[in-house]
Amino acid sequence: MLKGKSIGIIGIRGIGRVYLRELSILGVKKIYILGKSYKSSIRNKILIQKESNLQIIACKSVKDLKSKKLDIICICSPTNTHLKLINEFLKTKSKLIVEKPLFNLKNLSDKKIKKISKNLFEKYPNKIITNLPLIEYTDSLKKKFIIDKKKIKKIDFKYYTSGKNFYKDIAIDLLPHALSFLLYFYAIEKRYIEIKTKIVKKNIWKIKFTFNKINCTFDFNEKANRKKSILKISLNNKNFLRVQKKNSSRVNRSEEYIKHGKSYKSIKNPMSLSIKKNLKKLIRNKINKEDIKFQKSLISLVSFFIK
Repeated sequence: MLKGKSIGIIGIRGIGRVYLRELSILGVKKIYILGKSYKSSIRNKILIQKESNLQIIACKSVKDLKSKKLDIICICSPTNTHLKLINEFLKTKSKLIVEKPLFNLKNLSDKKIKKISKNLFEKYPNKIITNLPLIEYTDSLKKKFIIDKKKIKKIDFKYYTSGKNFYKDIAIDLLPHALSFLLYFYAIEKRYIEIKTKIVKKNIWKIKFTFNKINCTFDFNEKANRKKSILKISLNNKNFLRVQKKNSSRVNRSEEYIKHGKSYKSIKNPMSLSIKKNLKKLIRNKINKEDIKFQKSLISLVSFFIK
């Protein structure tokens, strides 16, 4: 799929390392990287090349990376850098896969958000895609368990992570996960949402609302020292817990399961599936109207919930 394609990663720490792993598995041999500084890029280049067979080219600046005229750029840098980086590459040949959230909309008006979305998705319809692994996770949930959506009256989405965000920034970071679950799970056009209560504290963001008369709770928590993330989706008080187990294989992916009661259902790694699917769409110009509509809806709903 990626044979003959040139690829770069902006933001090589954290989630950027996951992209390195997945690109290597997909057969990529050479990757351009851009870090916070050229010094850090060189350090990461040395470390990565010691640990793998990848050829890493460290870039000095965005201008340097742009000059390479790469086919695909993976944006894995902090959220507040996304929009500036996207705009840097909009008029180049490079296609962009961007880690969620697509951009930071905390201090933007609704009018400005709509203008940005229109510019990104209507002027450049096959240029950008947001990586949303919870779509793949939700797909696995629907396939592995018999769930009658019509009978669901209550949904709880709990996500506790080791993120470094506080207050409203927690919502900006984690709402794309919860909302992509909700949007993909129901896949309906008309959505009637009424917010009931909202709690915002240093490490906590929690909201209760109704979604087409379904009582919903999004419960988010981020602490930098948390050793293990918790993702639990409850449907009518029936719990579906994401379980990750270390895998000793060379690919260094965790084994993934969904636990319901005493049952463990094995699933494919959602992040791996999502990256692969999105890269394929970018390469083959297969970002369709539904993909664009989904991304725009997600941005609009995140803005609605954080106001």
